[in-house]
Amino acid sequence: MRYLSWIITIPIALVIVSFAVSNRDPVELALWPLPFSITVPIYVAALTALVLGFLAGGFVAWSADRKHRVAARVRGRKAAQLERELSHEREERTAAEKRVAEAAQRLAASNAPMLTSDAAARRVPMSQIETARAQ
Repeated sequence: MRYLSWIITIPIALVIVSFAVSNRDPVELALWPLPFSITVPIYVAALTALVLGFLAGGFVAWSADRKHRVAARVRGRKAAQLERELSHEREERTAAEKRVAEAAQRLAASNAPMLTSDAAARRVPMSQIETARAQ
């Protein structure tokens, strides 16, 4: 990309320098309703007109893209807002999962003595199991 810009810039610069050297004759510039006039070399008048035309075209292109810049800015704000909301929802989900895990641990801890006593009451003596298998 860098070389491409040089390949384009150098010939344009050579043409401009050649134009300036070839057109050094003075020309008088005046704007009709005003009493002022100025004498400048032809190349100064031509290059000034080119630069002013380039700047005017750049301004027109910049102002034509305004609606796209505004839309991009609005979309960027909306994306940032959605990112904040997503982050907030993730934090809430993490906190809720933590509360559920703590509640499950408390429930398991409170039911643990009941489960062990229940299992002990349901224990069937080995002799009954062996007689049931034998039949």
